[in-house]
Amino acid sequence: MKDPQLQRDAGSAMMWKSVQMVGTKLIFFVRLFILARLLSPADFGLMAVAMVAIDVLVSVTNFGMVPALVQQKEAQTSHYHAAWSVGLVRALTISLVVFFGAPVIAIIVGEPEVVDLVRVLAFLPTIDALASIGLVELMRKLAFRELAIVDMTKTLLNMVISIVLAPSLGVWALVAGSLAGSMTYTTVSYILAPYRPHLTLNWGKMRPLMRYGRWIFITSLVAVAGSAVLRVVVSRQLGPVELGLYFLAAKLAFLPTEVASDVMGAVTFPLYARLQNETEQVAQLFRANLLTLSALLVPIFTLIAVLAPALVTHVLGERWKGTEQIIQLLAIIGILGLVTDIAVPAFKGLGYPFNVTLIEGAQSLSLVLFIVWFTRRFGLLGAPLAWFPAIFGSLVLAVIFLRRLLPRPFAGLMWPLVAIGLVSLLGGVVATAVYQISPTFIGFILAGLTGAALITGLTWLLDRQFKLAIGHSLATLFPQIALLVQARGRPKAGIR
Repeated sequence: MKDPQLQRDAGSAMMWKSVQMVGTKLIFFVRLFILARLLSPADFGLMAVAMVAIDVLVSVTNFGMVPALVQQKEAQTSHYHAAWSVGLVRALTISLVVFFGAPVIAIIVGEPEVVDLVRVLAFLPTIDALASIGLVELMRKLAFRELAIVDMTKTLLNMVISIVLAPSLGVWALVAGSLAGSMTYTTVSYILAPYRPHLTLNWGKMRPLMRYGRWIFITSLVAVAGSAVLRVVVSRQLGPVELGLYFLAAKLAFLPTEVASDVMGAVTFPLYARLQNETEQVAQLFRANLLTLSALLVPIFTLIAVLAPALVTHVLGERWKGTEQIIQLLAIIGILGLVTDIAVPAFKGLGYPFNVTLIEGAQSLSLVLFIVWFTRRFGLLGAPLAWFPAIFGSLVLAVIFLRRLLPRPFAGLMWPLVAIGLVSLLGGVVATAVYQISPTFIGFILAGLTGAALITGLTWLLDRQFKLAIGHSLATLFPQIALLVQARGRPKAGIR
């Protein structure tokens, strides 16, 4: 990026978004492990089933107002009022439909017990929609410190309420935590991003936002279809216990992707929007993004895959036996989906949300086609297996679109990516050997730390020896880190 101020703003945003995501996911991770000990797989399965209808309706009615505001070059106050109003009306509609349709939803998913759960959770979309639309202005300005505070507060309260109430309320503790978190998010949003709501349905102001947002709407529709069908099929064919096993395994395996995608996507999307007329700079940013995330995530996914049995044995406990292979397969899916995940914010920021719709459509359609056959043939293992053809199709489309839009999007990446893959495999082998020597909880921790240290050290050595540009890509995305390292490497000025 040629603009120094823009690079500083982007670096600051990346740092704060990283703090936010690492903090929130660490809280989520702790919450998940504690609740896995306090609750049963059936409790997680009921929660997952109860959220199906809400997730579907939220996605089906997602008009893409927030991304449209971020991508809009000159957003006015009236645009914010219109976007907030559309979001609130939409959320109220969803809440009413879900509340009164709860018995029908229970019949569809085959679980009569979820009626009351669904009715209470129906209020979530409305609570979330009441949040300050001023948060969007913070995104546009790359002011992610305040956004980090809002999100981490929500996650922390969700964890505390869920854990405190879990021994006495069971699955209802998850519901209470979700509601408390959303109410906290809405309250804090007005403190850090003040906004005076004006309910208005100005079609003239909504039209330009909806013109862009319609593709976000279609993308959300097709994306949630695959996820919802997967949950319903697993629940109806295998039962809520098996759905709970898959739900937890997917949360663990996809956690690194969620963190990285949220960090990079949230920051690079408005950055791509600013650079949409500078294709060479966009290509450089994409390459730096892909190389950095590969260096960070491929080792993590590899260690998750090789240490999954130890994770289940020593952390989750006996009730979660059977999730080992699911976690391993989904970790591989995480690696295969990296290119697509990194390409999505680029397509949105450059003004090509249609490409994202096609990618998501291909992935969801494939998932829907394969999930029924795979689960009948392979049982619960069929759920992660159905992701392989889906993720492969989306990867092919993403590569085709990238080559059409950007000049040489993958130039110079082959050998660095090969090196990252080989080093990660070696780290996985060493981590497995360490655990075999000491198959205990301490051995599990040592195995993970040893594998991570080996991968980090070898990657650094190879980067310096063969000029793989991994460090350069990291400095491009996190300039504050590079400046800090350089400052520490200089001799301190003495008193003269």
